Amino acid sequence: MRPRNSKLLWRLLAFLAMFTLIVSACGNDDSSDDEAPTAAPEATAAAEPTAAATAAPTAASTDTPSDEADTTPRTQGITIGAISTLDGPFAALGDFSMHGVKLALLEYGGQLAGTDTRDGVSGASVAGVPIELVIEGSDATPDVAVEATRKMVEQDNADIIIGPLSGDEGLALKDYIRDIPDVTLVNGTSASQDLTLRDPAANVFRFGGDGAMWTFGVGTYAYEELGHRRIATIAEDYSYPYDQVGAVLTEFCAAGGTVTDRIWVPLGTQDYSSFVAQIPDDVDAVFFAMGGTDAINFVKQYDEFTGQAIPLIAGPTAVDQSVLAELGDRAEGLVSSGPVVDDSGLSEFDAFAARLDEVFPGQTPNIFNIYYYIATKSALQALEEVGADISDGSRAFRAALAGQSWTTPIGPVFLDDKRQAVVDMYLRQVQDGSQVTIRTLPQVNATLGFDRDDYIAKGSFSRENPPCG
Repeated sequence: MRPRNSKLLWRLLAFLAMFTLIVSACGNDDSSDDEAPTAAPEATAAAEPTAAATAAPTAASTDTPSDEADTTPRTQGITIGAISTLDGPFAALGDFSMHGVKLALLEYGGQLAGTDTRDGVSGASVAGVPIELVIEGSDATPDVAVEATRKMVEQDNADIIIGPLSGDEGLALKDYIRDIPDVTLVNGTSASQDLTLRDPAANVFRFGGDGAMWTFGVGTYAYEELGHRRIATIAEDYSYPYDQVGAVLTEFCAAGGTVTDRIWVPLGTQDYSSFVAQIPDDVDAVFFAMGGTDAINFVKQYDEFTGQAIPLIAGPTAVDQSVLAELGDRAEGLVSSGPVVDDSGLSEFDAFAARLDEVFPGQTPNIFNIYYYIATKSALQALEEVGADISDGSRAFRAALAGQSWTTPIGPVFLDDKRQAVVDMYLRQVQDGSQVTIRTLPQVNATLGFDRDDYIAKGSFSRENPPCG
């Protein structure tokens, strides 16, 4: 276990003092740091591919703080480390992410320490305990993300990590943080399924969907409503796009469709001409999964090469609100699925949008600022429930985190027993520059409505999985 310096000494002294006062009232605590806190049971879903989970959340049943716990405010603070892609091709998305983190802390009395993305927040507190924010950047590569997080954990003594942004980064951080049981990782937007679906870590939580969940409903809609029977896919070559393509093909092929070609593009590609040339002329549509400037560059080059002769179907971040302004009229009519839509009608969304524009003028809600906000606020709410006391190795805090159930700016959220969110998704179409809801898909779970054991047995989505002739 890593040294905690002055924090550890303070917490030990505080705990010993509290224990002396209330020892006669407390029972033994036999729980282990490695034992996963019990959360709401995972939603049960039918085997119908378009069915979503319908189970309701239940209260967490793990250890909770004693009613007689010392309520004297701590003099030592809690450190939250936030990591996102502040360098590289996704740097703009990293900026959005930090907006979400900071908005949550402002709700707890914080003030912006500056206007730069890497500037923190001062004055935030929970239950009288000061909250310090440390910000580190990555370039969307796993090694850089791990080193930045290691710095926050081992040098800055971060108790909670918010992030990362990219899929492979999330898998790397899960492996790193698993062996540090008193530190909790609350995922930002890393959307790899296997962050929580397979071999989960007890101290890793995700309050948003994964890449497959974000793409739920698209394959079925393409077959049943758009009439497509043969499609090709083109996507970036790492775990998050694997999950998007995998979800589309799982539904599309189950309905009777086929995929002719799966084209994989190295992350950060700027010249897409050789990849576009691989797309067959006789497909009904092309599903593309990219994000940020990559999505913008791809669409422009695709149009130059094909003349828009073959319709596009979009992945969730390919037409995220952060991309639509750049695509302009070209985005009109594109169908996708995702967690964020402009016309949800939720008062929580409208309030978030207004506050975002007030604090960061001109910014609008997107996956990145919303999901980082939800992750940070969920952590702060859980801290509030335990009086910001994490002196037990964060076990009570993690139990409170597992039991979080609230209405976020994009709808209700609760966690399954693997600490993965069950959330609403929106099948949507771009109209007049905005995402317009075609259909709300309630309580989508991690296995897209399929039987859990069967779904997991088919293996992780990859370049060739799922098979589809």
